[in-house]
Formats: sequence, structure tokens, C-alpha cells
Amino acid sequence: MPAFANGQRYLSRNGPERERFSDPDAAWGHRSAVSTRKGGGFYGFKLHAAVCTRTGLPLAWRVESANHGDALFALPLMDAVRERGFIPETCAMDKGYDSRAIHDGCEAVGCRPIIAQIRQQKARTHNDVPTCAHGSWRFAGADFGRKATKWRCPTGECSPKSVWLKADRRNPLIPRETKRWGDLYRGRAAIEREFGRLKHQYGLAPLRVRGLAKVQLHADLTMLARLTQALARARAIPLAA
Repeated sequence: MPAFANGQRYLSRNGPERERFSDPDAAWGHRSAVSTRKGGGFYGFKLHAAVCTRTGLPLAWRVESANHGDALFALPLMDAVRERGFIPETCAMDKGYDSRAIHDGCEAVGCRPIIAQIRQQKARTHNDVPTCAHGSWRFAGADFGRKATKWRCPTGECSPKSVWLKADRRNPLIPRETKRWGDLYRGRAAIEREFGRLKHQYGLAPLRVRGLAKVQLHADLTMLARLTQALARARAIPLAA
């Protein structure tokens, strides 16, 4: 969310960098390209949210300056979701959240992480799947109690024909090669749709307040309006029937 301030980084073309801003709580961050909007740096805040993929409604959120990394708030948002009585079975996140800490933190509370993997160097394999002379071994099931995945020789000629591997960031309990992982990861689009609704339909952007506290209050009121309308519609359906 760009701040309600002059977003020019320099006082003039090829001039010195700006030192004072009308919103000192905002910070420089990076955003990706969306539609016709060019990606790059911007001066403002970031909204971090956890969204239900079934209903499309926000479950927990927080606003921070744009210079804070997204991965810092994944587990705190997960804790906030659980404190509000929701028990997520899976959590889909992009590769910006691909870290051992987030993977282990999700597994610790019984939530399967569905996280896109950061591309590795060319000298390394895409993952740690066992290989042999017959090729890469195939996924043959997972034991969620043991937190391990089973892999089998593609031809069955090796001895042993299958092995168990402890699940980790690179080999999660729901492998990235499976259809189930792909279906769950596509649910991550729910948060992008919700961000669009909040910004364009519920007045989250553009900002017209300055200071982190006021921006947080503005986001809270926007979220409450969104949830209140959803609750009113849910209560009206049985009455109409």
C-alpha cells in the first residue's frame, strides 16, 4: 500500500536522495508487477494476511512498514488464526516463504505447508528424491504420524525397492510433484483476489492517512466491514428460505 506521501526517492532528477518524508513510519519496499503495473520499489506499507481458500475471507492480518520481509509474519499469523478458533489443515504460500523455520513451524502445529520451492543452483538437484540407475524414485505415500515419505524404485529392481525419508523443507509430506499439492497451491490465489477486493471495492487503497497506527486502524476497519457484510449475508440466507 503506497503511503499518503511524496513517493519520489530523489529530490530532483540525478539529485540527492530525499531524507524527510511526510509519513516517517512508511519505508521503501519492493512489489511485483501486476497486470499493467510495473514492479519495483515503492514507499509505503504492506498488508500481511491469512485468507481462507474456501470462503475467501480474511482470518488474520497485520500492517507493517514495507521494508519488513513477508516471511517474518507467516508463523505469527498462523498463531493468530488458531487463537481465533480456526484449525488450518494446509497453508499455501509462495516461494518467498520457503524456509526451514516456516516449514517446521507449520508442521509443529499440525498444518501441512504447501510452499513453492526456491530454484536451486544448477549444480544441485531440484529436491532430494533418491535416484538410481533406473531414474528418479517415485513417491509411494506418506506417514503423517512418522512425518516421513516413502519412495520406490521406478522399476522395482533395486534392493531395497523402497525407502522412507524424513520430511523436510525440500521433501514435504505432500510432495510438490503430486496433483494434490498442485490443487492446494492453486488455492493461494484466494489471497490475491481478496487483496483486490479490499483495495478496489472496500476502500483499503489508496491511503488517506499517515502513520503506522492510523494505517493499521484503517486496515482493521476495512476488514471489519468486509467480515460484517459476509456475516450479514450468511444470516440472511436461512431467513429468506
